[in-house]
Formats: sequence, C-alpha cells, structure tokens
Amino acid sequence: MTDRIAVPADVLANVRRRWPGAAESWAAQAETQLREICERYRATPREVLSARYGFVVAVDTADGPLVIRSSPDPHGSDQAAVAVALAELSIAPRVHEAFSTEHGTWSVLDRVLPGTPLSRADPVTVTPHALFAPLAAMADQPPPVAGMPSILDWLRDRLEDDHLADLRPGTTVASVDERRDALEVLADLTCDHTPALCHGDASSGNILAYAPSRWMFIDPRGMTGEHSYDVAVLALRVSAVFSSPDLTDLIAALAQTDNERLRAWMKIAQAARV
Repeated sequence: MTDRIAVPADVLANVRRRWPGAAESWAAQAETQLREICERYRATPREVLSARYGFVVAVDTADGPLVIRSSPDPHGSDQAAVAVALAELSIAPRVHEAFSTEHGTWSVLDRVLPGTPLSRADPVTVTPHALFAPLAAMADQPPPVAGMPSILDWLRDRLEDDHLADLRPGTTVASVDERRDALEVLADLTCDHTPALCHGDASSGNILAYAPSRWMFIDPRGMTGEHSYDVAVLALRVSAVFSSPDLTDLIAALAQTDNERLRAWMKIAQAARV
C-alpha cells in the first residue's frame, strides 16, 4: 500500500517555497524511507494526515496505531528532541524512534485518538483545567539539547518585520506602536529569562483530543523558551471560549506560572500574531 502513498502536492509546494534546496531530494527519498520504516514496524499505512511542511502518515501495527512523520526542516532533530521531552512529561505522544538522514528527520510516534484538534472541538468538551494544568509539568524544565535557537529571537524578528506574511488566521500585521510596545516588554522579559523547555507552537491545530478530557501537544517548534510563553499562546486561543474577567488568573494558577509574566507574554504573542 505504501506504493500509493506519496508526499502531497500542497506539502511539496510549501517545502519548495521554504527550503527550495532541500525539497526535491527530500521528497524523492520519502516513499522509500517510509516503506523501510513500515517494514520494521510491520505497519500498514492508512492515510496521509494534514500537515504544512511534513510528510505525516497514519499506520496500523499489531501493537496499536502509530504516526510516521518526516520533515526536511533543518531544525528537525531539535523538534524531535523537544517532542521526546514533552512525551516524558505525558504532555505529548510517546516517541518510539527519531533519527535524521541527510535529507531530513523522521519520527515514529503513538497516534493520538480521537485526535480532534482543539480548533474543531466542541467547546462543551473543553475545560481550562484539562488544557492548562498539564503545562505545569514543563515549568523550569531544561532544554533537551544545548545550543538550540531561542523563541525570543524568533519573536523579535516577527515584531520587527513590517511585512510579516506568516500571520495567525484572521489577523493583519500589528501596528508599529503595538509592535514597539511588545518589543519593550520582550526586552524586559529577556533580562531574567533562563532558556528552558518550550513547545513553541501551542496553536489550536497542534493540540489534539486524547481520551476523555485529555489533550496532547504535537509538532513542537524546536526552540528554547519558557513554558509561560506556551501558556500565553494557548490562553489567546481560548479567551473567546472561556470569557471571564478572572480567566488569566485561573490559567496562571493552573499552569503554575507568574500572572504578570503570563500577561506580558500574551501581549507579545498577540502583537507577533502567533
């Protein structure tokens, strides 16, 4: 069945735009490598899952459903390391294997079921406790790899970009004044920032339903940061669902992060349109 499974055209187009020098060689070896991994796990491919920059395939095995993922991202090994660290905290699916080739990084993970993204979940099934309390386990955890890029630098670049194209859906580039204020807040946070474990992309599409009232965080960005930033990004996503004047206080308590620091990160994330 792997003969009929290939890198989707839209994914290849995205990869060509982002990493033009790596796209063709990565796509050319992806099917062969997938077949080899399937043979090793005695896995039967079922479907290609939605992704922007990766080849992600759901497979069945005698031990349960898995996901095999390949990415040409130059920081793929860092992303895999963060995924392993999060899995050890029971925040992300178990990683059975992760390895890099000259063309990209592969990982084999447990499949999250039912796997409904937070963005498409029935609000009745979503609670602040289920979403935010697990993130407390990340507090002050060290980065899994030395020398990883920093989410602070990535955010600073976004805030300084007058023509930012990679925007959160439904938004436009923030005003110069809003971004200038956010840059000042970011500079303040940088003064007492210690690089730590960070998912880096806690958008609602990367948070999947897992069993009753549990959520798993997938596809980390592969950068250092701090868990308060992840909490802030998620807080912005759910603010419309849990409309309450005390919501930020509740979230800070659940995730065990400083209230004022959380508000500062929310201001930065909002201005950076993440």
